Amino acid sequence: MVSGSPELLLERGRIAKRERRLEDAMDLFRRALTESSAGDNRALCATLLEELAYVERNLRELEAAEAHYRASAEIYRSLGNPLKAAHTVRHAADILREQNKPEQAASLYAESLAIYRTHKETSPLDLANAIRGFALLKEKTGDLEQAFRLWSEASELYGLTGIDAGVSECRARIESLFG
Repeated sequence: MVSGSPELLLERGRIAKRERRLEDAMDLFRRALTESSAGDNRALCATLLEELAYVERNLRELEAAEAHYRASAEIYRSLGNPLKAAHTVRHAADILREQNKPEQAASLYAESLAIYRTHKETSPLDLANAIRGFALLKEKTGDLEQAFRLWSEASELYGLTGIDAGVSECRARIESLFG
């Protein structure tokens, strides 16, 4: 059993995650959360919840991942870190979309986009990724005109960031909407 401070466990968990030892990473992040819950470092707790959610999502433990992303977002909100909150909310929305829960996903995408659009520090890539998820949802629910607008905006943003694969996906999606 690996022991250490929550920060050390976090670092070891990140190494395990990079090495694709997801079960080990999950165990390390959970132990770090247990260790840190007695402390007052809420930012560390938010980071640990986000890391744990990422691993759970990759292990297809979607309900747990969604709950941990939401808990992380709540802490980030309380700490006055809206961009981190928007990021984790967007991941929770992606999970809900994948689980075919369009109403819940839509409200989280709207929240994430509202945050991103009101902060000048928002990276174009983060905004593009949130718009992409919302476009996928709109496409899936049959709102093709809104999907078209979202795909077009995401394409521009991916172009600004030099993400050619994102631009290509957006263009292919736009072509498939009405063809």
